[in-house]
Amino acid sequence: MIRSMYSGISGMKNFQTKLDVIGNNIANVNTYGFKKGRVTFKDMVNQTISGASATTQNRGGTNPKQVGLGSQLASIDTIDTQGSLQTTGRVLDLAIQGDGYITVAEGTPSGDTFFATSTYYTRAGNLYLNNDGYVVTGTGHYVLATDPSSNTLQPIHINGGKINEIQSFSISENGKISFIKSTNQTSVDKVRELIGSIAGTAKNLVENPTSKKHLDSLVKLTKELDEMVREAEKEAQLLKVEADNLVSKAAGDPRAKADAEAAQIKADTAETEVKNIKTFIDTLKPSVTSVDTAFNTYQGDKTNANKTAIENAATTALTNANSASAQITVASERVADALDAIDYIHATELGLTKDGDLYTTNFSITLARFANNGGLQKVGENMFAQSAASGIATYTVPGNDGSGTLVSGSLEMSNVDLSEEFTEMIVAQRGFQANTRIITTSDEILQELVNLKR
Repeated sequence: MIRSMYSGISGMKNFQTKLDVIGNNIANVNTYGFKKGRVTFKDMVNQTISGASATTQNRGGTNPKQVGLGSQLASIDTIDTQGSLQTTGRVLDLAIQGDGYITVAEGTPSGDTFFATSTYYTRAGNLYLNNDGYVVTGTGHYVLATDPSSNTLQPIHINGGKINEIQSFSISENGKISFIKSTNQTSVDKVRELIGSIAGTAKNLVENPTSKKHLDSLVKLTKELDEMVREAEKEAQLLKVEADNLVSKAAGDPRAKADAEAAQIKADTAETEVKNIKTFIDTLKPSVTSVDTAFNTYQGDKTNANKTAIENAATTALTNANSASAQITVASERVADALDAIDYIHATELGLTKDGDLYTTNFSITLARFANNGGLQKVGENMFAQSAASGIATYTVPGNDGSGTLVSGSLEMSNVDLSEEFTEMIVAQRGFQANTRIITTSDEILQELVNLKR
């Protein structure tokens, strides 16, 4: 009688644990990357009343007589099945289609070395860029990638932290990040625009030589030209200095030195072409002065001859502006070539591959695989930790060595099935209720035993 009471107590405790797990599952039904739990039971020790006997000459054998003493927890499993993917349209939302976990860590980036204090794994791919350009989780943990040059796990640092230069970016299914930089207008391009405006104004004067508005605009734009050309020359000189520094820095690395020397040649050419602009500007400015002089003459004596003189002077200014424009176009192309060559070297230093305006990381977001995913230990905040049961993490590129692929713009939903959880809740409730009946029934029998004395 007493044994049944304690069996009921063990059953109540186990079903309470089962309800705890069900409650946690339901609480995390909308938690991205959550893996539901499952409780299994096993019987406890059995009291043997009589053992089994073998067959004899006169009798068959008998089975053992045992009374079970209740139940106990067998396991609380983590069910590592794939959750459904929810489309979000946000580039930094990543879902894993298949096996694997995003590797994250706590630590302090220091130069080119990352000192990780703790490493964790997660299926929740709602990632973010912090103000230093690192890819982090919602809890601030650094997302890691394998550096192909050192084969070490390093935090992902986008464009060396210069995220204000990034115009748009994307993440491929193999974990590589691509982005396009916003391009700033160079001083040479500004000179080209200014010359274009001067040419347009000169043409307007040819067509309407008596317009004071067009004349004032022509004089004003020409005065702005000198300062803009000086800025272009300074910019070209800085490009040359930067290219020279890259050559010095690349000493000892033949490939890097070859790239730096190629950039140096382009920077020298750009500087020469920018300096040549001044020759054409020196021709343009006197022709604009001639237009101004002719216009002032016409104001004092409005004859057809003086009007024609304005037209002729404006035509000469237009011709000179077009000649200057052709040279500036050449200089602009050379500056663009030098900038591209230098930026190619900087991209290589940052672990990027440059293809035109597109930059792609040489590394991929790392996925970790385990021999036994169910052996991972939940540590909260949507993260798992490696354990003795899970095995050691194997780091791979998404899509390689059996790992899943990344789906950008999506998140993996919880794998909790509410219909299943409510069914299990009913089972747990009735199981708990039945075990309480065992206790109350045992109590009634004990009461009858006590009443025998009356």
